[in-house]
Amino acid sequence: MTKRAGKLSPPALAIGWRNPRLLISPRGPRILSGFTGNCGKTPPLAMAKKTLVERNWDAFRKRQPDHWALLKEIGKPVSKLVTGDGEAVNIDLGKIRLYPEAGAKWTGDQIDQYFLNPDRITFTDPWHCNISDVSAKVLNRLTTRLIENGLSKGEGRPVTDTGYAFVFGVGLGYHLPELVDREICRHIILIEPMAEFIIHSFSAIDWGKVFNAASKKKMNIYFLVNDNPEEIVDIIGKVILKIGATFLDGSYAYIHYYSWVLKESRLLLNQTIKNYYVSPGYFEDEIIMMSNTYGNFTKWPFHLVTRKPYLEQAMPVFVVGSGPSLDKDMPYIKKWRDRVIVFSCGTSLGILLKNGVRPDLHVENENTPELVDNLRKFQKKYGFDGVTLVVTTSVHPDVGALFENRWYYFRAALSSSVVLVAGAEPLLGADPLVSNAAFAVSAAVGFRNIYFFGVDCGSRVGGAHHSKDAVYYQDGYDNFAEGESLEFIENQLNREAPANFGGKAMTSWCLDLSRLCVSKLQRLRQVNLFNCSDGVKIDGAKPKAAAAIKLTNPPAMQKNVLSQIERQLLYYEAGAFLDPIDLAKDIEGCDVFIKGFKKMTAGAKRKDKGFWDFEQRLEKFWNDNYGELKAVLKITGGSFYAILRLGAFLGNRILDEKKRLEFMRYFLDEYCETCVWMARETKKLLADIDQRKTELSQVGVTTPDP
Repeated sequence: MTKRAGKLSPPALAIGWRNPRLLISPRGPRILSGFTGNCGKTPPLAMAKKTLVERNWDAFRKRQPDHWALLKEIGKPVSKLVTGDGEAVNIDLGKIRLYPEAGAKWTGDQIDQYFLNPDRITFTDPWHCNISDVSAKVLNRLTTRLIENGLSKGEGRPVTDTGYAFVFGVGLGYHLPELVDREICRHIILIEPMAEFIIHSFSAIDWGKVFNAASKKKMNIYFLVNDNPEEIVDIIGKVILKIGATFLDGSYAYIHYYSWVLKESRLLLNQTIKNYYVSPGYFEDEIIMMSNTYGNFTKWPFHLVTRKPYLEQAMPVFVVGSGPSLDKDMPYIKKWRDRVIVFSCGTSLGILLKNGVRPDLHVENENTPELVDNLRKFQKKYGFDGVTLVVTTSVHPDVGALFENRWYYFRAALSSSVVLVAGAEPLLGADPLVSNAAFAVSAAVGFRNIYFFGVDCGSRVGGAHHSKDAVYYQDGYDNFAEGESLEFIENQLNREAPANFGGKAMTSWCLDLSRLCVSKLQRLRQVNLFNCSDGVKIDGAKPKAAAAIKLTNPPAMQKNVLSQIERQLLYYEAGAFLDPIDLAKDIEGCDVFIKGFKKMTAGAKRKDKGFWDFEQRLEKFWNDNYGELKAVLKITGGSFYAILRLGAFLGNRILDEKKRLEFMRYFLDEYCETCVWMARETKKLLADIDQRKTELSQVGVTTPDP
């Protein structure tokens, strides 16, 4: 929950005015949606000294030209500036004013009280750093070092190098010079629902001085003008993903004035903050996915789904997840079975087969042993005749043995989708869950009419988390992935969201991320997408009760449609896809990486003053070498950055600057040793694949310290 600044009465916002959406970076703005209106006249330039307002218009024209243009489009603001003694005092909203008293004084008091107990986004432990066995070993050594040096009780939050300040509300802007002067972060994101308030601020503060002061302190200022909380948080996420999440821990959240938009945005930011720490994978997992991709390509013939254009298919597709609303919709799936392609997702395969519905396509995304075990049980009980397996290349090769027909696709961002892709294009939007993959595949191969069932992305308040026939509810079921349990799944549903058919539903950070990814892909694909699930609302998917479905297309055409699609897919016999792949340069690149990485970290030990400086050096190393070293960088990259976040989490809580620097130098030694080890293990794997060995060497296995 957002902290209130002492006993100050918050200013109020009562105008409901729809603004264009704008995101501005330090190198210029990017308009996210259009706006209309007649451009206002440029303020006349005084013959003598320019006024504050004129100087501010000039500052925006120079520093933020697109934002300057947006503000000019507004024309005459609806609200009115209130002045007194030649200064901007308040903003008149009609029946109420923005501030309960003079804006400068009120803001000064607010600033003072805020910093007595600032609202900061902090993590209580380092497990958000995507810790795996490799990084856990580093964590153990780092914590031992802290204990030995009497630093195990570090500050509860970072004392340096805070990444972000999310400032909810610009208003007259009297708080902004102070926030910059305090140098509270590296990136200030200014969120303002009312663009015209920025115009009013031109009469209050000197924006040129604010921009100059931020530049001298190497701080970046971003503007985000929007009055939709979900869109605000979505854009914030894009900024964080672009800049990086290493220093998100400890970021400030400052609500300047009260409005529902700002309050809701702040709450949503708290709920979604974990999404921004989602890593593209860690080293051990990338090793598994590389090995599995190699195994799948050498063992099985398959068709490959890529991003090339396919003929449109009018036949509807029912994408079926395992959400709780599937139970009540099962009769409608049966009713229309002969007129649709049924696409099962993960554990919904067993649910459908148990209820007498044999899907046409079945999708899997994970590489876990539990997945293989579940499928073997389903196959033994029901058989998979007539079901085409649709999977990412990185699933365990044993999955392919259970099906007669296979479609593979590459998931974007995985190392195997860079190193072993052989010119094919990874599928867009196939993450994070199997329902995302089913939607991505369906849209990619030309289906235009797609219906979601049991894709609840959560559940109704107080309801079950899965269909009653899901394997999780079977007596004695204990085939959960490591760290999971029935109770674990239930406890994940801790976030409230709008429901598909009205009201509220509960979701988790991962299910919510899945929903957002569906919406993002739908904006690109623009298919006819219907959500029949009684769970969380998915933007871009039209809510539709299953009982309202009416289909008139001819029945029993599934085989013809799938055959037509397969004729457009590229087909490969076992081993053939790997024929053009030569990894000699990638193998050599591992040695180049090791030499360059040692040199880079040695330079950091001599010159860098903190983790922020080192991250800039690390980013340069990555960008300068990605073209030549992309194989080793993609395979090690997840842990490469996760371990840095781990070091920054611990080191930036050390209050004493000298001891903090000593800790960072110790970290750099451990970091370099670990990254060099990962590169050597990567080289072994690449060499085995390049030699087309039948059995790959066991690599990437770390042994814990005694």
